[in-house]
Amino acid sequence: MMKLIKSLFAIAFFFAINTVSAQSIASKWPQLNDFQQLLVKTFEPAGEGNFGPIKNSCEYLVEKAEALDVNTMPQDLRNPKADEAVVVLKRQTKLVAELVRTKASDVELMKSFQKLNETYDRLLSLYEPKK
Repeated sequence: MMKLIKSLFAIAFFFAINTVSAQSIASKWPQLNDFQQLLVKTFEPAGEGNFGPIKNSCEYLVEKAEALDVNTMPQDLRNPKADEAVVVLKRQTKLVAELVRTKASDVELMKSFQKLNETYDRLLSLYEPKK
């Protein structure tokens, strides 16, 4: 349980760091903004042990992920790594929804949700200025 709590804090930290980057990218790509808004609304309660929002919204999250079509991605955001990250993001979102449908444990659901979040973070990191 303590390990899960530490993981949740780490993910919350990543969300905080990526907020500025996510906002600038999302302002260019409305579909990504929609996905990000729902991801935050479902993840924050899960971090507090409340899995109701993700369980109730997982199909909607899949819809938002499916809307992330590389053809609607702004040209200045397109690159092969971003295209690949979007494909993985869609697949992981479907996996989270499948775990909800099959009534997987909260621990298993959280692990999958963390992987989804990590993929989202990787997508955002593609646009961070090089240091």
